[in-house]
Amino acid sequence: MLLIYVAIVLATAANRVCASCTVPTKHYTTLGCEPSKELNEQECPRWFNCSTLEHRASDKCYLYGKTYELHAHVPDEEVKSSCLALCTCQMNSRREVAEFHCAHIDCPEFLSPHRAGCVRQYRTNDCCSSRQACGEKRTNLPKCTVGSVTYYEGERMHFKDDACLTCICTQHFNESDPFAQAKCYTNECAFELISPSVIANGGAPVYYGNRCCPWEWRLPKSEDRINRTREISSRLSDGATGENRCIYGNLTLRVGESLVPDVTSVGIYECFCAIPPMVHCTLTAV
Repeated sequence: MLLIYVAIVLATAANRVCASCTVPTKHYTTLGCEPSKELNEQECPRWFNCSTLEHRASDKCYLYGKTYELHAHVPDEEVKSSCLALCTCQMNSRREVAEFHCAHIDCPEFLSPHRAGCVRQYRTNDCCSSRQACGEKRTNLPKCTVGSVTYYEGERMHFKDDACLTCICTQHFNESDPFAQAKCYTNECAFELISPSVIANGGAPVYYGNRCCPWEWRLPKSEDRINRTREISSRLSDGATGENRCIYGNLTLRVGESLVPDVTSVGIYECFCAIPPMVHCTLTAV
C-alpha cells in the first residue's frame, strides 16, 4: 500500500511541475514536451523542448508521449476518463494522416436529468458514475470539505489552485493532505485523440476559464498581427534563440508579445507568447 501511495505522489508531482505557474502548460505536458530547468519570475519554465514533435510521422498516432502504429489499440484504461473507448490508430485517406477512431461512452447521467436530493458517486478515473445515493442514504454519507464546498462520499472534488486535479471524496479525507486517503488523479487532456491535425498544422491551444485542458485549438489566420502597442522590456527581448521566441503561422513573437485580439461571435481570442515555443490563447465570452 505504501508503494502505491508513493507512486501516486511521484506521478502527481511530475504532472504538477508547473503547479505554481499561472500560465497554462497542460498542452505541453500532454504532448511530452520537456520543461526547462530555468524558471522565470512567475516560477514558470522559461521554455519547453518540443523537438520530438518535429519527428512525428504521418502514418503513426501519438497519445500521452506514446507512439501507436496503424491498427494498434489504445488500452481502454488510458482513455476511459475522457469518456472514450475502443480507440484504434487508422489512416485518414482524405487528410493523408493517421488519427485515432474511438467510440464515445454515453453515461446514463448524460441522458437523464439529475434527481433532486441525490448525489452521483464515482470511482477513480471512471467516466460514468457507478451509483446514486438519495434521501436518507445521501444524508448518512461521510462528507469532505474543500474550502467552502462540501462533498459527499463518492463525489468528485475539484480544487481552485489546481484545475487538473480531481479527487474522490472518502470518509478519511483530510484537506491539508488530500493524497493521504482520498483517491486522487491528474486529469488527462484528450486533444490528441480528437484533433491531432490542428497540432500538426500549428494550432494554438485555447483555454477557457479555469479549465485544465485546452477548450479548442485556434489555427493561424492570414490577418493575424502582432500587437505593437505594448512595450516589451529589453530583458525579455534580448537574444535571438528559440528559447525566447514563439512561432505561430508566419509570425515570430518575442516572449511577452501578443496578437491583436480576435473578436468573434463566439468571444474574444487573445493569444500570447508567454512560454515558447508555442503561442497559447484565452477565450473570453462576450
